[in-house]
Amino acid sequence: MSLTNLRHNIAVLGADHILLDISSNAYGHGASQIARAAESAGVTKFRVHTHDEFSAARSLLTSSSTLEVGTFDESSVIHCYGLDPTSHRGTRPVMRLSARVMAVKSIRSGDGVSYGYTWRAPADGWLALVPLGYGDGFVRAWGNRISGTWRGSTCLAAGRVAMDAHSLFTAERPAVVGDDVVYFGDSTQSAPTVGDVARLISSPLAAITACLGSRIQRTYVS
Repeated sequence: MSLTNLRHNIAVLGADHILLDISSNAYGHGASQIARAAESAGVTKFRVHTHDEFSAARSLLTSSSTLEVGTFDESSVIHCYGLDPTSHRGTRPVMRLSARVMAVKSIRSGDGVSYGYTWRAPADGWLALVPLGYGDGFVRAWGNRISGTWRGSTCLAAGRVAMDAHSLFTAERPAVVGDDVVYFGDSTQSAPTVGDVARLISSPLAAITACLGSRIQRTYVS
């Protein structure tokens, strides 16, 4: 998570005009760190959606900030967290989703991958096994649709997503164990935005990040 980009977005949007939604663990970004960074950037108004969330969220904020229970405002969430920078000029993605390759194997043209063989290799190539699965919020609907990027190559998540892992296919060059695969949020690697992913799988933007679970390690960069 780039707290630098969060502060940048707040400056672009104007801290006085922001009612920052920190529901659902700040849409997967980590409510505690996001609230603290936002307050330091001048935000004083926050929102959650339910009374059940109110007490926990209130404890994250200083007494000078206000917290309300209200309805979901997608445009505010998109802009503050930089989920789709193309929708508001100047905002930047706060979240970068990545994982490291834990195994690599070759695959022959026509071979099936994962449960039910819903995908078969169109050519000889390699599979990279990545430890992100639907137990982490890398939902099953992403299989055969979303791609990961490493070393300048864009590779499809091939086959059904398992609970703890999924596979990426490449016919160009094999990955190496330990390679960093980026799924969204890093323009330096030409990775898609959350908005790109949401449009690809016909999902609300905020649902992409909000579903990411606690098993995923969150690292904050100032």
